[in-house]
Amino acid sequence: MASNKNLDDIVEKITGGLRLLGGLKHEADAQVRSVVESALGHFDVVTQERMEVQEGMLSKARQQMDALEARVTTLEARLREAEERKQD
Repeated sequence: MASNKNLDDIVEKITGGLRLLGGLKHEADAQVRSVVESALGHFDVVTQERMEVQEGMLSKARQQMDALEARVTTLEARLREAEERKQD
C-alpha cells in the first residue's frame, strides 16, 4: 500500500504541475496576443472583413470599367462609320 500512496503523491504532483503549466500557457498566449496586437497597431493593416469589402468594391469597379470600355469601343466604331459616310 505504501507504493500506491507514493504513486498517488507523484500523480498529484504531476497533475498539479500540468495545471500550473496550463495556466502559464494561457497567460503566455494572452501576453503574446497582446504584444502582436500592439505591434500590428503600428502598421497599416486592415481586418479581413474590411479587406473583403474592398475586394468587392474593386470587383464592381472592374466590371463597370469593362462595360464602359466596351461602350467606348462601340461608340468609336460608330463614329468612324459616320465619318466614312461623310467622306463619301
